[in-house]
Amino acid sequence: MRNKVVLMVTLLLVLGLAACGGATPAVDWDLGVSGAVSSPLTLSYAELADMPQAELKDILMEKSLGEDTTGNWSGVALTELLDKAGAGEYVSITAMAGDGYAIEISKDELQDAIVALKENGEWIAEADPDHGPIRLVCPHTPANRWIFQLMELQVNAQAAGVPDDAALKITGDVKTEVGWTEEKIRSMDTIEAQSTDKSGETSTYTGVRISDLLSKADPNDGATTVVFVADDGYSAEAPLAEVEACADCIVAFSNQGGFRIVAPDFPGNVQVKGVVEIQVK
Repeated sequence: MRNKVVLMVTLLLVLGLAACGGATPAVDWDLGVSGAVSSPLTLSYAELADMPQAELKDILMEKSLGEDTTGNWSGVALTELLDKAGAGEYVSITAMAGDGYAIEISKDELQDAIVALKENGEWIAEADPDHGPIRLVCPHTPANRWIFQLMELQVNAQAAGVPDDAALKITGDVKTEVGWTEEKIRSMDTIEAQSTDKSGETSTYTGVRISDLLSKADPNDGATTVVFVADDGYSAEAPLAEVEACADCIVAFSNQGGFRIVAPDFPGNVQVKGVVEIQVK
């Protein structure tokens, strides 16, 4: 009889732990940490679950669609992963999801970020499999930085000059001349902008804000003008201050590859197709 009572208590304890999310789910998922690190990592879901877990409580998730929500998250601190991979000084991280989506997130935006395994005390893999099994939670940013189905963290060091394979570069009267591959620009934060052509047809384009790109080059105080230069040599000028203040002026992605300038409310000649360089004067 005593043995039956002990067995019953043991079963109740096991069931209680399972109900509280105590048992780590058997999940086949790996997270890579690569880029500007001395020891690239590939960590399994089980290894992430075995690492020290950080708690984020009462965190506001600011959504672009639907109502904002507040919740609690737990997982591995991003700093823990970066230390383990031997990351040095870096400027951003490109977070890549299982479906191929990628976005670049600045170092400042990553303060207190975690790779979350649990939401409100429940394993994301079980409670919300469409957004799991792990999720990057950046508590000081809108939810578009909270990448779900996280698969890779690529650490980005400060670029030194313009790479040889740059698809777009910013040169001239700036503190740092910079350039990026097309893949790199496509991983940055994007917006949509509409532009109406001379025939009256309005189209929607996706791309990166020109002001965001200019901020990475940091134009000098005396600069007044930007020149958009196309791959065929065509160029057009616009006032630097107006371009920097334009919230929907973008370097837009072309379907055939490459970029074009989409600058609503600017003259038609500024809408440069095949842009490869932005000169600051």
